Amino acid sequence: MSLFDLLDAYLSEREASPRYQESLRRTVRRAAAYGVPDIAAMTPVRVNQFLRASTVSAVTRSNMRRELLTLWKWAYESDLTEIPPLRVMAIKATPKPPRAWSLDTLRKLLDLAEKDQKRISNRLPGVRRCDVLPAWISLAYDSGIRLGDILALRKDAIANGCVALTAQKTSKLTVRRLSAYATEKVMALAERSPDQTIFSWALPRKRAMAVWRSFLKENAISGSPRWLRRSGATYVEMEQPGQATKFLGHSACNPGLAARHYIDASLTLQLPPSPPPLR
Repeated sequence: MSLFDLLDAYLSEREASPRYQESLRRTVRRAAAYGVPDIAAMTPVRVNQFLRASTVSAVTRSNMRRELLTLWKWAYESDLTEIPPLRVMAIKATPKPPRAWSLDTLRKLLDLAEKDQKRISNRLPGVRRCDVLPAWISLAYDSGIRLGDILALRKDAIANGCVALTAQKTSKLTVRRLSAYATEKVMALAERSPDQTIFSWALPRKRAMAVWRSFLKENAISGSPRWLRRSGATYVEMEQPGQATKFLGHSACNPGLAARHYIDASLTLQLPPSPPPLR
C-alpha cells in the first residue's frame, strides 16, 4: 500500500480539518519523493534518513516526524505492517521568540491599507486593497481568530457587534467582540460578496498570501498576517494578564502555549529586572 493510499484510509475513519489534511499530504509527498513511497519502506532506518536529509526548519521536521508516526502507528494497529513505529530519531524544535506588531505599527498598517488603491487581482478589477485589507486587519486583530477561519468566514457570522464561528482547528465555539470600525468595514465588504463569504470570494488563500506579501514588502514592514493574531493576544495580555489564553481559544490546561508562541514579551515588558546601567 502506498503512503497516499494509507493516508486516504486513515482519513476515511476520522474528521480532520482541511489544514491538517493538507499538512499530512505535504508530508506524505515529501516522504514519497525522498524514497519512502509505501508502507513496506517505512522502517526506522529509512524514516530517520528522510528526516535527517530534509532541509526544512527543525519545527517543520518535528511536525513531519509526528505526522509520519501517526500514520505509521495507525498502519501498525490496523495490521497493515509488521514493523512497529519505534526508534525514530527525536528532533528538538526550538521555536523563535514570538514577534508581534506594536500599536504604532498596527495603526500605520491600517492607515496604509486605507489609502492603497491597487486592485487585488485582474479577476476583480473593481476591488482594491483598501476595500479588503482594512476589514481583514481590524477583524483579525480584534478577534484573534486564525487565518483559515478568516478565509472561511461568512456574512452570517457577524451579528450584534461580534463574530461567532466554530474554529476549524479545535472545533470550539468562538465568539469575539468587534470594534465599530471592524464591523463597518467587514459588513461593507460582505455586502459585495456574490456567495456570502466575507473574504474568500475576493481573496482565495493563495491569492491572499500573495497580496499580503506584496503589501508588507512595498511598505517595508516585517511580518505576516499571522502577526495580527499575535498582536491581539499580546495587547489582551497587557490589559488583563492571563487572559491571552482565553482570547486565543487555547485550553486552560495549557496556559503556557500563549507565552511560548504568541505573546511578544518585548511589548508586554514582562521581563526580569535589569542591572544598573554602566553609563
